[in-house]
Amino acid sequence: MAEPAEVPTFPLLTGKVALVTGAGQGIGLGIAWELARAGAQVVVAELNVEAGQRAVLALKAAGLEATFVETDIADPASSARAVQITHERYGALDILVNNAGITTFKDVFEVTPGDWDHLMNLDLRGLFFASQAAARVMKAAGGGVIIHISSNHALATLPHSEIYAAAKGGVNALTRAMALSLGPHGIRVLSLSPGFTDTPHYRRWLAERGGAETERAVNALHPAGRINTPQEIGRLAAFLASDNARALTGVDITADAGLSARLYTAGGF
Repeated sequence: MAEPAEVPTFPLLTGKVALVTGAGQGIGLGIAWELARAGAQVVVAELNVEAGQRAVLALKAAGLEATFVETDIADPASSARAVQITHERYGALDILVNNAGITTFKDVFEVTPGDWDHLMNLDLRGLFFASQAAARVMKAAGGGVIIHISSNHALATLPHSEIYAAAKGGVNALTRAMALSLGPHGIRVLSLSPGFTDTPHYRRWLAERGGAETERAVNALHPAGRINTPQEIGRLAAFLASDNARALTGVDITADAGLSARLYTAGGF
C-alpha cells in the first residue's frame, strides 16, 4: 500500500506508541499508516513475516517510525510477547488496535467444532488476551486506549455467517464490559465496525462473483455510492485513539458508508 499523499497528516498522536495486530495488509495496514501519519510510533504485529516486514519498510521509507514483531494472535503468549517488546523498545504502550482476525462463511449444516474453535480463537479469544496483556501495561502507566476492529456483521448479517457474526457480536459485548472494568484505570475501550472495505480480500471476493458488475452492484447498495478504503478506517482509528475522542468509551462506531441505513434491497448476491 502506497502512502496516500493527497491526505494531509494530522498530528493527533504525537508521542504515542501504538501496537496494531494484523497490520501487514488490508485494514490493519491502513490503520498502521494512519496512526503513524498522526505521529504515533507503530508496532506492526503480524503473523505473516514477509507482509509485516514489507509494511515496516514502507512506513520507514516515508519517514515514519515503525517496528515489526512476529505475532500469532491465537497464542496469548505471543501477544504478551508483542506487548513486552513494544514496551521495552519505546518505553510505553498507549494504543492497542486489535485488528487481526479471519472471516469464515460456511453452510450452517457444514460447520465443524474445528471451524468454530479456529475462528473464535483468533477473532474473540485472542483479542481478549491481547487486550489483557496491553491493559496491564496501560494500567501501570495510568491510561491508554484499546480499539477492537469488529464488523457490521455484529449488527446485521447474512446466511451462513454464523461463526463470524457470533464472534463479532462477542467483540462488541466485550467492548462494553472492558470499558466498565478498565475505565477506573484511565483506559478507554471502543469497537470500530467496518463494512465493505477495499482490501485484497475484497478484491478476491469480487473476482469470484463477477468482477466489475458485482462491484457496481455493491457500490449501489451504499448511500455514499462506494465502499470504505483502509485509509479511511485508519483515520477513524487515529481519531478514536486521540484525546479528541475522550468522550467515547464502551461504544461501537459503525463505518459502512451508510449501508446499515438501508431497510432492504431487492435481489442480492
